Amino acid sequence: MNIEAFIGMNITQFLLGLVRASGLMVTAPLFQSRSIPAQAKALFAGALALTVAPYIQSDLDLEAFSYWMAIVTLIQEMIVGLIMGLMVNLTMYALQLAGYFFDVPMGFGMINVLDPQSGTEMPLLGQFNAILGGLIFLAIDGHHTLISSFIKSYDVIGPGAFFFHREAVGVFLRAFSNMFYLGFKIGIPIVGTIFLTDVALGMISKLIPQINVFVMGFSIKIIVGLMTLAMFIPAYVYLIEQNFSSSGTAFKLLRMILRHLTG
Repeated sequence: MNIEAFIGMNITQFLLGLVRASGLMVTAPLFQSRSIPAQAKALFAGALALTVAPYIQSDLDLEAFSYWMAIVTLIQEMIVGLIMGLMVNLTMYALQLAGYFFDVPMGFGMINVLDPQSGTEMPLLGQFNAILGGLIFLAIDGHHTLISSFIKSYDVIGPGAFFFHREAVGVFLRAFSNMFYLGFKIGIPIVGTIFLTDVALGMISKLIPQINVFVMGFSIKIIVGLMTLAMFIPAYVYLIEQNFSSSGTAFKLLRMILRHLTG
């Protein structure tokens, strides 16, 4: 019996699914973490490919292609997967950006910790935000929505149909601007509170010069900043949930970019 007929797919369908899934694993939230072994990522990409391959409708036959035509087609599929993961992962980058907004006014700007997911250093509270965002992403089944979007992407961008339209640039710019806007919205309560604390300390130093406000200010700003962070965590959870939900900004922008990447 022909094994391809038995499993309901051919090698071309499997390769097309595997390459796009591999691109998704490189940039998608949580999946791209360095703490996940490469073997596990490859296994998960293979499982996704086996799941979606029988439903990939394409007249392409990589075995009949020339070497370079096959390579170009696979590179196109890899780019689609990379873009899909990046568009959703921008929300995670926004949370890390908010950590920079937190740390500098609180006096943690010189303290960086190693991020096990990216293998790079990030601010102390940026790491806290990244962990919080990852937990919310899993809690609201963001990973399920991402996998569902990956499967549905073949209905929008068929294999070999990748084409970068001019309108896609606008969607990219909107996604990056949304990243900075979300980071600013998360960071502004603490930044504003620390600013008012600095104003109050400046007034105290003028009224009571005997008090060493410079030394006291470090401890006071850390305490005020952490108290403000604790108070606003429910609001942060709401903002992150709104971005990672199936109808949220992250997946809405993902669907928009997919529509502008097909020939």
